[in-house]
Amino acid sequence: MYMPLFFICVCIASAFAGVIRLPTDEEYVLVPMSRVRRQTTGGLDNSGRAFISHTGTLVDNDRHHLLGNAFAAKQFRPDGPLTVGGSLDYTHPPSGSTLGVRASNTRGFGTDVAATGRYNFYNKGGTSVYAEGTYGRHYGGFGGTGRPDAYGGLGVSHSW
Repeated sequence: MYMPLFFICVCIASAFAGVIRLPTDEEYVLVPMSRVRRQTTGGLDNSGRAFISHTGTLVDNDRHHLLGNAFAAKQFRPDGPLTVGGSLDYTHPPSGSTLGVRASNTRGFGTDVAATGRYNFYNKGGTSVYAEGTYGRHYGGFGGTGRPDAYGGLGVSHSW
């Protein structure tokens, strides 16, 4: 019951903090970092749905880009369940390779998890040769745990 709340708190804490290695041992801790870019949005739409989302750039340099997001939404007219979730999106700029993981939970309706990735074997002169894949699954809730939905493939693209 408290696992989705724990997950969203970890995502929000990660978006506000950076990870550093302590020089004396192998422990890692979250510490506030002033250079982490973050944005919080929220509101209430015409259908009575309230939402809040927090996004933060956790790592951003020439070789790695990591973006974290946490969100919560609730329908108030008519009263509906609370949905919470989060995601992490990684990009390797030199190769253009990407990896993303997402999870969301709606009370009474279950949890959805998904992962997507693309690995560029070759990326020069406007030509890319890559392998990509996705995985998604629904757990629990009204319909029960569903079968995994997965895809994988190879591709070539070129831009002039």
